[in-house]
Amino acid sequence: MGYSLEVQQRFHSPQRVGEFAAGTPGLVTGEAEDRTLNVWVRVQVQVVGTVIRSVRYRVFGCPHMLAAAGWVAEALQGRESHTMRELDVHEMREILDAPVEKLGKLLVLEDALQACWQAHFVSAQAQKGS
Repeated sequence: MGYSLEVQQRFHSPQRVGEFAAGTPGLVTGEAEDRTLNVWVRVQVQVVGTVIRSVRYRVFGCPHMLAAAGWVAEALQGRESHTMRELDVHEMREILDAPVEKLGKLLVLEDALQACWQAHFVSAQAQKGS
């Protein structure tokens, strides 16, 4: 299978891979997997106020999945927290020039981001109630 230049670059030089230190302020984590597709992803997002300060990720999957997680981490940084729930996997698939067969794997990344959003939302509600 051929990979687009975007996927090749992100696969060979991944950015923002890893995890934040325990106790990092504003940190939320989302994780998702699909064992039938052999894919797992953990996304950590640091939110300060309502702004995404930084994103880190860990991935088990194909080069498209690694590239997608890197693209998301880059795209979210500096944006409002609600953008975690607004990922357009079809746009991402087009940017990465990933085959449509990879859509299921990309949806796992969307699930992890939804889990991040939910964790952030619950945390924000708890802070309002304090």
